[in-house]
Order: sequence, then structure tokens, then C-alpha cells
Amino acid sequence: MEVIFLRLKELVGKIGLPRLVLLILAGVVLLYFSVPGGSEESGEKKTDHRITSEELALQAMEVYEKNKEEKLETILADVDGIGKVRVMLTLAASEERVPMQNGQVKEDEINEADQAGGKRKTETYESQTENVLIQREGEEEPYVVQIHAPAVEGIVVVAKGADSGEKKKEIIDAIQALFPVEAHKIKVMKMK
Repeated sequence: MEVIFLRLKELVGKIGLPRLVLLILAGVVLLYFSVPGGSEESGEKKTDHRITSEELALQAMEVYEKNKEEKLETILADVDGIGKVRVMLTLAASEERVPMQNGQVKEDEINEADQAGGKRKTETYESQTENVLIQREGEEEPYVVQIHAPAVEGIVVVAKGADSGEKKKEIIDAIQALFPVEAHKIKVMKMK
């Protein structure tokens, strides 16, 4: 025990007491955060945060919006007389993924006779579909055969050269050539 105290006293002499205290505190903090459940506060359990499909859809929408905005800004900025451009798009919904489906049609035929001697034939059809699933990373997920891009709801363009009615019309025509958006959902304004 005496040897430990001598070594500790020697260590304190070499690096100094404040530095040794800092090292010990850093070690305790690292140990606290590295132990599972060590960062629980007031009895709350730490949950494993997994990205939900809603969060994934929102992230995909944001990326799609930014991509389309940047491309539209680049195209419009290259037009003679327009100059600097800022674009904002709004989307109606997120992208839609269409899964492949298996279908079955169940057919029933009923022949009936009534008391007066009349005959009746009744046919019924029942359709049942289910998604085709594939294995990916140990989990089953639908096999997607088609992805519909999000629908553009409206577009705002702020451009340096948008001071004349002719340039505004050119911008609106260009946007309508690229997106299925009605003219009243496109707003073009002059940049200050």
C-alpha cells in the first residue's frame, strides 16, 4: 500500500495536481457515457432511435425539393436577361412506391331453382391481392416495381430580370414545360 502512495505522490509531482484531477474527471465522464444506460436521466429509459417510414419520407421529399430547386435555378439563370434566380418548390405529397402484387380471383357459381320452376344462375367474383415480398438484410419488404415522383404543388421564382411581363411569361412557360403545374400556381417576382 505504501508503494502505491509513493508512486501516486511521484506522479502528482511530475504532472501536477490540477492535471491529474482533470485526467481522473475525464476518465469518469468517459466511463459514465460508455456504460449502457449510463446517460439515463430521471428514471427514463434510453430508447434505440430508428428512422420511421414517415421520417424517411420527409427526408426524401426534402432532398427531392432541393434537387429540383437547384436544377431550375441553374436553368433559369442561364437564360439571357434573367440573371440571378432563387426558386422555392412545394410538394403535394411524398413519393409513392408501387409494390408488385400477386392476385387471385375466386369465382363462385350458384344454380338455383324457385318454387314456380324458374331457374337462376348467380356468379360471384372475389379478388384478393397481396404484396410480393423479398428478403433484404434479414427483413422482408415489398418488391417495388414503380416509384411515382412527388407532385409539385406550387413554385415561386425570384429573378433579377423578371421586371417585364415578357420575361415572367418565359419563366412560367419554362416551368410548365418541366412540371405539370397550372400557371396560377406559379409566382414570378423581381429580385431586389
